[in-house]
Order: sequence, then C-alpha cells, then structure tokens
Amino acid sequence: MGLRLVSVFLLLSALIALSVCQNDPLPGDVPAFCSNPNEEPQDCGPSCGDRRCTNQFKNDIKCTKECKPGCFCKGGYVRNSRNVCIPSYMCGSG
Repeated sequence: MGLRLVSVFLLLSALIALSVCQNDPLPGDVPAFCSNPNEEPQDCGPSCGDRRCTNQFKNDIKCTKECKPGCFCKGGYVRNSRNVCIPSYMCGSG
C-alpha cells in the first residue's frame, strides 16, 4: 500500500511539473525585433494582448496568468484600430 501511494504521488508530481513547464515559452519563440518602434519583444507578455484605445481605461479585461511571447506595446502605448502602438494620449485624435 505504501509503495502504491508513493508511486501515485510521484506520478502526480511529474504531471504538475510538466503542466507548469508547458506555460514557459521557448527562447526561440521570442522575436529578435519588432516592426513597430513602439513595440518591444517580450518572452512573457500578457495572454490577452495589449491594451487598445477602446479599452485602455477598463479594468474588466479578463486575462489568464499564462503568458505568451511576442511583440507588445511599450509602456504608455496602446494599439489603435490599425493595430499600431501609439501613445495612449493620441487615442481619439485623427
């Protein structure tokens, strides 16, 4: 009985470790550079993406704790309707 309990514990531990490791992006997934000068490559950006002009002040965006690699807007920038990172104060102008 004791050996079976230890085996089950080790199996569960391995499964938990494997599921945690799956959320870690691989180093090769991070872009070397981003096409927009107001973006920066991140290995662990928000899973729900960047803030946009349409939701920059809302706190009701639901993001998971998971992260994803990619190009994300720098601090103080949000994405406009053309998916370009612009300073947040420029939302609604032009």
